Amino acid sequence: MRQLHDARKTTARRAQTAPMREMIAGFCRTALDDYRVAGYPFGKTVDGLLIWFEYGQKTTDN
Repeated sequence: MRQLHDARKTTARRAQTAPMREMIAGFCRTALDDYRVAGYPFGKTVDGLLIWFEYGQKTTDN
């Protein structure tokens, strides 16, 4: 897992405008809601959410 202090060393651009931040926040809320409805198939962590995305959101709780 990537350490938080490493994030400052990256050259990634951050969302600089309010509309971009709102769009990203809306996406995150929708993704988390969809993951919750699916039954947290990979656990209640961000890592689990990312794995769920890798599987194309086609898995649900068994």
